[in-house]
Formats: sequence, C-alpha cells, structure tokens
Amino acid sequence: MGGRGTFAAGNPVPYTYEVDTSFSSDGKYNGVKVLKGIDGSGKHGLPESSHSSTAYLKMNLDGTFNMMRVYDSSHNLRFEIGYHVDNQLGMGKVLHYHTYSTSFSQNVKGKPDRSSGVV
Repeated sequence: MGGRGTFAAGNPVPYTYEVDTSFSSDGKYNGVKVLKGIDGSGKHGLPESSHSSTAYLKMNLDGTFNMMRVYDSSHNLRFEIGYHVDNQLGMGKVLHYHTYSTSFSQNVKGKPDRSSGVV
C-alpha cells in the first residue's frame, strides 16, 4: 500500500500527530518540529505527507534521534534518515536512509515506491 492517499494527494485525512514538547518548550529542534503520535491513534512513525512543514523529527523517549523525514513543496515525502531497527537491513538499530517517489504520498493503493534502506 502507498501513502494511503494522504494530504499531499488532496485528501482531508485526519492528522494523528502532535508537537512533542518533551524536549523543548516550542516542540522544535534546530527549527524542525518534533512530532509524536496522538495517544490512541496507533501512529508511532512520522506522517506519509506533511501538512505544513518541509521536515519533521521523531525522537526516542530517552531523547536520542530516531527519524527525520523531508517533504517537497507539494507535501510529498521524499527522504527519510533513520536510526532505528530496519528489518530489511537486519542489523538492529542502524543509521540509514530511504528515498521516496511522489507516488508514495499520492497513491491510495499499490506498492509504495521507496528505496531499500541504505547504510
């Protein structure tokens, strides 16, 4: 499945994330919003498309880096840097990245167009 026909595709999907103020009072790290899933939403990653920013961060509960996603001017997810477990890489926590085509945020159905993790 792709990005589930997200905001970038013009669909008014509910936003299930909130700014995480656990690390700073304004919820930002070096000007980039830190997000977390809203309790009960079942979301624990970062959005497949952005509503307002060109990048979002996710931090681990201990304050260490987990993931950063970068979005284009049309709100499509384009790039992700992560330091977490990626089962395809099979190495436990590993610093890696993925690239995404615009179809990932645009398509409701179909295989997501995302690169394999690159270390």
